[in-house]
Amino acid sequence: MAGEFKLIDKLFAGHDAAKGVMLGVGDDCALIALPGAQYLALTTDTMVEGRHFFAGTKPYYLGWRALAVNLSDLAAMGARPRYFLLSITHPDGNKRFLKSFAQGMFALAKEEKVALIGGNMAKGPLSITITAIGTCKPGRAMERSGAQVGDELYVTGTLGGPGLYVKAGMGELKLSPSLMAELYAKAFLLPCRARFAKRLAKICRCAIDISDGLVGDLRHICTQSQVGAQVVLDTLPLPPEFLLPEVTARLSLDERLHLALYGGCDYELLFSLAPDKVSTMLSLAQRYQVPVTKIGLITHRRQGLQLYFQGQRQTLKPGFEHF
Repeated sequence: MAGEFKLIDKLFAGHDAAKGVMLGVGDDCALIALPGAQYLALTTDTMVEGRHFFAGTKPYYLGWRALAVNLSDLAAMGARPRYFLLSITHPDGNKRFLKSFAQGMFALAKEEKVALIGGNMAKGPLSITITAIGTCKPGRAMERSGAQVGDELYVTGTLGGPGLYVKAGMGELKLSPSLMAELYAKAFLLPCRARFAKRLAKICRCAIDISDGLVGDLRHICTQSQVGAQVVLDTLPLPPEFLLPEVTARLSLDERLHLALYGGCDYELLFSLAPDKVSTMLSLAQRYQVPVTKIGLITHRRQGLQLYFQGQRQTLKPGFEHF
C-alpha cells in the first residue's frame, strides 16, 4: 500500500483552498485567517486500537494521550490551544471505560486550559479522534517550510522511549514489569510543550512535532524548506531507561539509536533556530522547564539529510508511517 504521505500528496493536497486559508494540507496544522489579525490553527488526529495502542491500554492513559497528540501539533505551530472536539467509537459503550477515559482527557485539558466544545459517540471498534483548535498571530506560525541554511537544530525532551515500549510490548524483547510500567506511563502521559512553543514562535520560524520518528519528520522539514540537514547522533537525548543494565544487555547502542531516530510517537518538538536567537530560546526553555538539546544544523539542499556518529557518515532508513 502507498505510504501515508504519498497518499496525502496524491489524493488530498493541492486542491483549491477556500478564501482565508493561509496554510492547508501538509503541515502540523491548518491556518485560517480571522478578523482581528488572528489565525485559527486546526488539527486532528485519530488513535485506533491495534495500530496506535495495544488492546487493554488503560483508558485514563488513552484519554490523556488522545488530547496530548493534538496539542503537540498546535505546539509545533506555535499556537495557543483553546478548544477541542471528540469523536469516539467503543464496542459496547462501557461506562467504567468511558469515565476513566474522560478523567485522563480532562486532567490534561485542565492543565492546559483547553475546553471540550462538542463531539460524537458511537458503537464500533475502539477508535478515538480529536480535533484541536488554537490561535496564533500572523507572522508567528512555525511552519515546516521555515528552516534556513545555517540554522541550528534542536529537540525537546528525549527520543526513543515510546519506541522501546512498543518493541517490548510486541514481544521483541523482555523487560522487567517495573520498567515496562514506567515506559508505559511515559508513552501515554506525554508532556505538553505548547506554552514554551507559543513563546518560542516569537523567534523561531520552523518546527514540527516528532510523531513519525526524528528522521521521518526532519525529512518533512527538509522537503518543505528545500534544505538539507546534518544530525550528530552522539548528541541525541536518549531517555535514562536506555542506560539501565537490563536495556543495555538486550539492545546495542546502535539499536537504541535506531529507536531514537525511527521509533516514532515521541511527540517532542524538533525546531530550527538562527544562532543569534539561541540564548533567548535557552532562557525560555529554562523558564518553562523544558529540556532542549542541539542535535545538528540546517545545510544546503544539495547535501541532503546526513547522519553522523563519531565523525562517520551513517546510512539513512525510512521513518515510521501510519499506512
